[in-house]
Amino acid sequence: NFKEPLDISENIVWVKGKSILLKMEKALSEGLFFQYIDIESIDNKVNKINKRILKTSQAPSRASRKVFKESTLFSLVRPYLRNIAFVGEQNENAIASTGFYVCTPIKLIHPKYLFLLLISDYVVNGLNEHMKGDNSPSIRSSDIDNFWFPIPSYSYQIKVLSFLDKINLTIDKISRNTIE
Repeated sequence: NFKEPLDISENIVWVKGKSILLKMEKALSEGLFFQYIDIESIDNKVNKINKRILKTSQAPSRASRKVFKESTLFSLVRPYLRNIAFVGEQNENAIASTGFYVCTPIKLIHPKYLFLLLISDYVVNGLNEHMKGDNSPSIRSSDIDNFWFPIPSYSYQIKVLSFLDKINLTIDKISRNTIE
């Protein structure tokens, strides 16, 4: 029996990850070089991907997750470290490690909204409860598939993103004035 973890609003629908995320796909490196995203490629202070180019002949066996520009990578290993990043257009041809769950939303979920949800304390702390292992504590893909996510309407997702963009612009202006 599901009990809503938070009573946020009447406009929120609680759904499991497997209902809002596309199935992960395999990818193989082609050509002489390819961009590989492993856990160490994520700057977890700013949730960005640092580019790493490898020779295809040196591809690790874990290099097999296809990513899309709408995807967010969520590290299954030590999720409390928050190695989470939005792929975006600049990394859409990369191949990710099997150490990630490649979270690609269905059309009713805005990709940037999903990213914000995935970096939230609610999701990270909730998934941390499923960690197993001593040496390299991890969660499983099924933990994300079965996790309950609060999803508002698409128009509300856009409002949230617009509001956050305005806040970020204000912070940038304040930062520039302080630095100058």
